Amino acid sequence: MKEFTIVRGLFDSRKRSLIIDENFIKFENKDQTDDLFTVINKEDIAGIRYGINFIKGYSFYIGREYQIFIRTQSNKELKIFFKLFYGRKLNEKHQLYCDIIDQLWKNFIDRISNDYLQKIKNNEEASIAGVHFFNNRIRFNQQEILLEDIDVKKYRHHFIILSRQDHYKNKMLYYLKDKDAVILLDVINNLIKNEQLRTQEISDR
Repeated sequence: MKEFTIVRGLFDSRKRSLIIDENFIKFENKDQTDDLFTVINKEDIAGIRYGINFIKGYSFYIGREYQIFIRTQSNKELKIFFKLFYGRKLNEKHQLYCDIIDQLWKNFIDRISNDYLQKIKNNEEASIAGVHFFNNRIRFNQQEILLEDIDVKKYRHHFIILSRQDHYKNKMLYYLKDKDAVILLDVINNLIKNEQLRTQEISDR
């Protein structure tokens, strides 16, 4: 079990507890004294999205808001967020964000990603963030890419899935805005790695 302390920002300086256990998430996101926490059990966690939203002032960026959205099986989202301004405690806040993300992956999201990979391996129907998976290819927007032809370009706030042979076959997703985009990226990366290993084994025979 890991416990974190969240201070949301200048106008909400209360210290809030976030507990990430292997069996549940418990976050002090409410203000009623008799009901402070939201609890999500492991089996009810369905997905995640997260990222950094930069806060713009009159002519330049003055701060950032770290945002994490945990989706339940009923399609509701628990939002965990905190802000910083003018670089104050930047390293500390960024490390907090990274540590929370690491714990969420370790306890919950890895399992979800592995479940998708197992479905794909078993030729079962699988769909993540608008991308549909089949035994040897993916499909989106009426376009198909063979697994051996998939490439990924990663950027600060988004990534692009594309065909190595035809760059016009592509799909762009944002880590923060698009539901389960980070899970999709993990699954795609694993499929590419597996395909490379399979190709290497064939060439070594």
